Amino acid sequence: MSALSNIILVALGILLTLASLWYGQNHHLLPESAAESAPLFDSLFNSTMTIATGIFLVVQGVLLYCIVRYRKRRNDQGDGDPNHGNVLLEIVWTAVPAVIILWLGLASLDVYQAVYGGADVGGHIHAAMAMESSHEAEAGDPSYAYTPAVLPGKDMGQPDLVVQVQGMQYAWMFTYPDSGLVASELHLPLNKRVRLDMTALDVNHAFWVPQFRLKQDVIPGRETHLEFVPTQLGQYPIICAELCGPYHGVMAGQLFVDTPEAFEQWQEEQILAAHPEGKAVALASESQPSSAFATAYQQRLGISPSELSSLRLHSGSLPSAG
Repeated sequence: MSALSNIILVALGILLTLASLWYGQNHHLLPESAAESAPLFDSLFNSTMTIATGIFLVVQGVLLYCIVRYRKRRNDQGDGDPNHGNVLLEIVWTAVPAVIILWLGLASLDVYQAVYGGADVGGHIHAAMAMESSHEAEAGDPSYAYTPAVLPGKDMGQPDLVVQVQGMQYAWMFTYPDSGLVASELHLPLNKRVRLDMTALDVNHAFWVPQFRLKQDVIPGRETHLEFVPTQLGQYPIICAELCGPYHGVMAGQLFVDTPEAFEQWQEEQILAAHPEGKAVALASESQPSSAFATAYQQRLGISPSELSSLRLHSGSLPSAG
């Protein structure tokens, strides 16, 4: 091979690498990132796109070269030169994909552990290990006590908010245990760790928020979990990503990320609308000064601030909203 051919090959390799790197970072195929863990998935996806783009360009380049270089010429009635294979080439095109797949597998595992390392997502392995450890503990061997693996330096901590999610044909329902509120839309506070405890009432569903890069099966008779931190204010679609029946396509919900203040206000308004004379009064009045609460709600309740203050003093006797 001549020196000019080597220079051309090196130049093509550099251009191919630059093109792959550029497209891998500028494909614009993903929606906006709105959760703490989303950049980890984005980084893995960008790496995959970079590799896939490079492979695509190499394969298409070789095909175009072969089409031009080995095309049939005019008045050429002969056969091509016999070729009995190339051992080195076969080793290369087997080894390179194997290395790429192994690297992507390890990178995917690393991202999975970074996101779910401290949370039980409700999978078969978690359940089996927990059951086995409980049997061993009952047998008197504390060394088999099971705890989910946590990456070094990673502390999931306790969630700031727990929401119970129920999937059914063809809707989502959300229950806030702390307040007893049941809603058809999911509101979450910004920059707070949230855990969703999910189950299905009929068939398998899958809870998916593309902007959070999170997807989890929702299964009848089993509780699965998602734990994350929303980092961007806004409204995001909740999509069922598991075929669940003839109207699967319309099973959608809305997720709202609010400021902590707006989230508390939304909860109070929803509880008040559901229980105008019940626990809503006690809950809201305990979370705000009586004057602020009275100013916000006296017209809707049709009572004066003094009457509302009296209700607040006797909030312990109000009926429960649960």
